[in-house]
Amino acid sequence: MSVSEWISLVGVVMSVVLSVTPWMFAVHARLAVIASQVEQLCGKLEKLSTAHEQRLAMCIEHQSRIETQEVRITDLEDRVRELG
Repeated sequence: MSVSEWISLVGVVMSVVLSVTPWMFAVHARLAVIASQVEQLCGKLEKLSTAHEQRLAMCIEHQSRIETQEVRITDLEDRVRELG
């Protein structure tokens, strides 16, 4: 290849690189924003998961209390029937 062909080839490559670079920076900026939003969502999901586990434990405890009360009420109903 002659010098003029090399210069033309380098010129074309540089033109392509210079035309693609702004697009690459824009994509990089968008990806950075998306990564930041994903990180925020992961934090929120972690908080929601923790809160859900706490509420689930509380609901299980309340359900066991309700069942205990139902047993007591049933026993009281039986006693009242025996007296009546």
